[in-house]
Amino acid sequence: MKFLGLRLCDHDSSITYTDGVEIKYFKPERHKQIKHFAYENLIDWVDDAKNLGINLKDLTAVAMVIDVHKHPYLNKEDPQKLYELIKIPYSPFTELVCPIFRIDHHYAHSLSSWMLTNVKDHLILDGFGDLKRSISIFNNEKRTKSYTLDQVGSFGMFLGEIGEPFQIKGHPDDIAGKVMALQSFGKLDEKYFNHIKDLSFEDLNYVGNFGNYFKIYESSIACKFNLINFLSTVHHFAESKVPSFVSKYFTNDTAFTYSGGVAHNICINTKLKENFPNMIIPPHCADEGLSLGCVEFLRNYYKQPSFSKNNFPFWQSDEAPKTKPSSKTINHIADQLAKGKIVGWYQGHGEIGPRALGNRSILMSPEIQNGKHIINQRVKHREDYRPFAASIKSEATQKYFDWKHDSNFMKYSVKFKDKIFAPISHIDNTSRIQTVDESHHIFYELLDKFENKTGLPMLLNTSLNDNGKPIAGCPQDALNLFKQSDLDILVIGDKVIKK
Repeated sequence: MKFLGLRLCDHDSSITYTDGVEIKYFKPERHKQIKHFAYENLIDWVDDAKNLGINLKDLTAVAMVIDVHKHPYLNKEDPQKLYELIKIPYSPFTELVCPIFRIDHHYAHSLSSWMLTNVKDHLILDGFGDLKRSISIFNNEKRTKSYTLDQVGSFGMFLGEIGEPFQIKGHPDDIAGKVMALQSFGKLDEKYFNHIKDLSFEDLNYVGNFGNYFKIYESSIACKFNLINFLSTVHHFAESKVPSFVSKYFTNDTAFTYSGGVAHNICINTKLKENFPNMIIPPHCADEGLSLGCVEFLRNYYKQPSFSKNNFPFWQSDEAPKTKPSSKTINHIADQLAKGKIVGWYQGHGEIGPRALGNRSILMSPEIQNGKHIINQRVKHREDYRPFAASIKSEATQKYFDWKHDSNFMKYSVKFKDKIFAPISHIDNTSRIQTVDESHHIFYELLDKFENKTGLPMLLNTSLNDNGKPIAGCPQDALNLFKQSDLDILVIGDKVIKK
């Protein structure tokens, strides 16, 4: 059986196709080099599908996540329905001879972690999904609890909105992440925290209202000067309240998946992981993962065997190099990194999700003085307050970081133990780490050879892109970045390019 999953409209469109075994995943932002690209209508995806080798007439079924309110011919949203058969009255849908299903936004999130686990409990926290839900809890394929924007608000949306006074630039869907980094520069406002500390997570609308903060100060000037402290205090409130909120539905030993846009917030993730060690967060936790949830729905609906999980998360249907780096090349690059060079690293197929996990990376030694500033100014051209991640050999993690879990997908903010490496350390002495084991053999070998030369089993790792651009989707994208920036070396497969 052949299934097609689609995330259409709004932002972060994606296509997932399977022949029943192998998976093809396509995120058009990489191909078009437009961040958070969305198909503007229900037709524009067809050419990309054909380029992936998909024959629409051969499909067994199609499932999609779409915005119902934008398409009046669709059935009215039913709060009880997780999916429904639909008819779309124009080509190419009229040409399809297979059923077409509309999947509830949060339901698709709950299904999107199938390549990591088969657990039955799921938590979704995002901006909002269908019917303006900002939170959903699922158990055994049933929604057991949900909250709308009117009930609890949206922490994800709030973080984007609160960034406005700081004149943060970039795509609206990136503002929340920048605010997360910025809030670490503030401090807890004891006056406001004492005002809100006894409230619950359900009171987020009140807590995040700047007007309520304004009211406790006699001077508007004093209030404005404390704006970053307000931001830090609200974030601290959320970090402390989200775990207690989740504990209403899951015990500390429950295994559950956590997805939605808020699952990109590494500070909240860390607090949750400390309380719920069996929590699982996929690298594609935001809307880019919805098409993966759609094909899993179809697999369940048609009672088909599990799909292959080979090579996950490197599932981007992008242009892979024709060669792999030899051990000689890897050793040479490790030597160059040890000498302080900045390296662009383009290998295999790209990672699913927004984080570079060793196939589409910019790499640097974590010991370079002013390394963070150097990369921000010379290569990434982004704000200096934003931190960089560390990729570290899994077995060495606890030597350098106060962390006992895996962090394969850079989902946690981890404290350094003793020595702090400035280029990979945020102002709060944390780093968003990626733990790398031998299954990622090429990147692991590079880390291993770098350790042999320096004694350090880790590298600074950031995505292979310039500020405001998606991660490189083809070798030419990487070459363009190399020409336009101060990257010292670019490695594409086994080919080493130097200036």
